[in-house]
Amino acid sequence: MERLNKYINKQNKALLNSSYDMEGLFNIIHDQDDRIFGEYINNFSIESVKYSNFKSYCYKFAKYLSERIDDAKGSYIGIYLENSINFIGAFWALLMQGFKVALLNCRLPDEINQNIMDILNIKTIISCGSKLNTREIIIDKTPGLIKEVLECDEYKDTVWENHVALSSTATSKNYKVCIYSGKDLTYQILNAKSIISKNSMIKRHYKGRLKLLTFLPFYHIFGLIATYFWFSIFGRTFVFLTDYSSETILKTVQRHKVTHLFSVPLLWNTIVREIKKEVNLLSDKEKRKFDKGIKTSLALQNTFPELGAKIARKMFKRVTSLTLGDSIKFTISGGGYISDEALKLINGIGYPLFNGYGSTEIGITSVELRKKAKYRILGSVGKPFKSLEYQINGDVLEVRGKSTCSVIINKDKTETIINKDEYFNTSDDAKVDAKGYYYILGRLDDVYISPNGEKINPDLIEKKCLFTTISNYSILTIDDKLSFVFEVSDQTNALRIKHIYEEVEKTLCDLKKDGYLIEKIYYTNDKMTSPNAIKVSRKILKDDIVKGLIKLHPFSELNKYELLTEVEITNDIYQKVQEVFALVLSLNKGEVGLDKHFIFDLGGSSLDYFTLLIKMKNEFNIEFNFKDQSFSTVKEFGDYIISVMNKENE
Repeated sequence: MERLNKYINKQNKALLNSSYDMEGLFNIIHDQDDRIFGEYINNFSIESVKYSNFKSYCYKFAKYLSERIDDAKGSYIGIYLENSINFIGAFWALLMQGFKVALLNCRLPDEINQNIMDILNIKTIISCGSKLNTREIIIDKTPGLIKEVLECDEYKDTVWENHVALSSTATSKNYKVCIYSGKDLTYQILNAKSIISKNSMIKRHYKGRLKLLTFLPFYHIFGLIATYFWFSIFGRTFVFLTDYSSETILKTVQRHKVTHLFSVPLLWNTIVREIKKEVNLLSDKEKRKFDKGIKTSLALQNTFPELGAKIARKMFKRVTSLTLGDSIKFTISGGGYISDEALKLINGIGYPLFNGYGSTEIGITSVELRKKAKYRILGSVGKPFKSLEYQINGDVLEVRGKSTCSVIINKDKTETIINKDEYFNTSDDAKVDAKGYYYILGRLDDVYISPNGEKINPDLIEKKCLFTTISNYSILTIDDKLSFVFEVSDQTNALRIKHIYEEVEKTLCDLKKDGYLIEKIYYTNDKMTSPNAIKVSRKILKDDIVKGLIKLHPFSELNKYELLTEVEITNDIYQKVQEVFALVLSLNKGEVGLDKHFIFDLGGSSLDYFTLLIKMKNEFNIEFNFKDQSFSTVKEFGDYIISVMNKENE
């Protein structure tokens, strides 16, 4: 094992003595001997790229692009890519040719990206193919290095540019573009050493390696700074995903032995929802044992934070083996408001989860760094980093410092030069405790004023909600009333809808007991967010409701399923299973009897049966346990599905 502290000091000293520009950052990052830069799956095997080889690849990429771009030097070129080795390659290749780089958010609507391109006068983008109306340089959608790029000579005529543009995320239609200079980014990276000094857990390796999953997009400030820049400066390894499905994420983490995972709350809430489903299948005695185990784990981690986390992962091995495995050493949640239950449960099973804060305008500005579990689960975002200062002015958090962006351009093209000595109004409602630790309570522009004049922050209410039956929901003002809106697929079976109704009703009753009175409840069969969005945008949701793109239905309409008899609900499940049987075997639904054997009576093959299991899992979100029983008929599948769904929601 290398002398890590010595290496950290060496790299930090290089930063302090650098030119504080993009060329300086490139050289410090890539002059790191034979350290492994990236890993990815290619043809079912793990392949890797060294920092030294990747440095040469960036110069070759610059040569490749120089033969295809004739835009004026100093102009913006857009990168419209999801995370990959070639995203980073294109990033550095453009800068060393004298182009400014605009990191376009692939998950924003095309209309917004077109407007951002207009703001920055972007004529050319690098992509794997898009629907944007502009000149595109199409690169291969490959997990590894591009063959045509490797065949190029290295670019020699470097004239470095120094500016990177990011757009605000999809949570608001009042988007803006934020420009960071190399100096701004250098100050962001310099914060890393002080973070490490305050919490040694962030530098923990697994079997001699520290690997970060590149889950957060690099065109998001959280992904660019906290994932890429903080760790590339110290020569750590990045693990690239082939896709963003939950199954791929979990398999990649376990196969590559990922140690660090930074994400928005959506991922952590999803993991917790799946854990709660598993727990609900346990007997009452086992549930009490699980709850006691979480309490014991958190207590142990208050005394021995690192050892306690290791013991917790062994205590909950059954859970961790189904989620992120045993290699995870440090995680951060940021970019939104994480539920108290998610913080408690993720930390409780042995994954140290810390809450962070930042925005596109100010970068990553703080994270809770106290090691003890009792602090991690409070929801604090810690104290401001070395390069910044916080203050609260009338409940509003204000930030100033050397590492914020330099320029903000609004969608009407008005440009604001940021004075680093003046405080920036974040519009976030915040508080600070007696020890100087900060808490983000929500967005001020979302605050609801109740009839009695009380200010209610929807984010505080949403933090108290953690559903097992629904994924997308929001609390917002509709017709001047505090309302709860959630999404239900119109293909959802009757039993699942019954459970959704019961869980929503119980949750809202619990909120009422806590003093949060939701006046209206609606559901929608329309998608509340795009498939790739990191969270539900309250502003976009309200806009889509007004436009009629999202149609709301009164919660009471779901109540009809409460009136269904057990026989009617059972028949509904059977019919859904029959439809899947018929689809797999290309039969009419009427040909699939309840007791007909999939293979012997209906003519299915073993390959057909494998396809059937996949479709059953996708339809009902249930794993089938073949240790206890076999599944060959509609009735066998249906009865098992009903039993599992009832246990999940007990």
